[in-house]
Amino acid sequence: MRYFVVTHRPLDRPLRPFMEAISTVPAGDDVLDLSAEHPQYAGRGPELSEYATLFALRRHLQASWSESGPPSDDEMCGIAQYRRYPVTRPVGVPSDVYGMVTPAEFGELPDDVFQPAPGTLLLPSVAQVGTVLGQYGRNHAVRDLLHFMGIAIDLGVIDDRAAASFLSQSVMVVAPTIGVYPTRWYVQLLEDLERVADAFESRAAVPREGYQRRATGFCLERLHGMLLAGLVATWPGDRVTQNRAIVVSEDLTYTSGG
Repeated sequence: MRYFVVTHRPLDRPLRPFMEAISTVPAGDDVLDLSAEHPQYAGRGPELSEYATLFALRRHLQASWSESGPPSDDEMCGIAQYRRYPVTRPVGVPSDVYGMVTPAEFGELPDDVFQPAPGTLLLPSVAQVGTVLGQYGRNHAVRDLLHFMGIAIDLGVIDDRAAASFLSQSVMVVAPTIGVYPTRWYVQLLEDLERVADAFESRAAVPREGYQRRATGFCLERLHGMLLAGLVATWPGDRVTQNRAIVVSEDLTYTSGG
């Protein structure tokens, strides 16, 4: 299993030997800058958030299959973010939807906290949100999500009924970008998400300022969570592990967008 850690800044702590740090901005010698081979993703973090790097990773993985072919159906990949990691069991001090650990505590965690049993999905926890659409509207411009989902329907990525059911449900996966998933499924997921994002930005996106500049990234998270729920529904229940993701923080606090 390959395990990738997405970052947009130099690492301030050592990773496990099996973890590969990736970015689409220069972030130090120990971080692979995928924008060198896929320059179209350089500088897109302010709009796409970590999806800029994930879209580059998708192309990077597909290019690596040119000789050996795509991986088997049961090959898995791990995805984390420089301060957020999915875990196989409860870890850290509970804080809202996360478990908080200090950098020192992170360094002492055994490898099996990050690596589930073979063939097992590892997901972050879900949150109660009232409704997905209502939660989005409380924090962002709901107009963007409705356009985004409509485009996903037009492109055949989702259908009307599934979209309506998802937007009205009361829970959603927190941070769906992280976890351990089947590699082939994850690459196809990223390809579908990128098609929707490109169409949204060319047809329906409007300029926004500050934190809301990441509107495409926020919409991607919701569609990603919806498609992830579809995967989980097809997976054997005894091979799905879900816990609060951990956040690494000196003062055990989490700040959104940091």
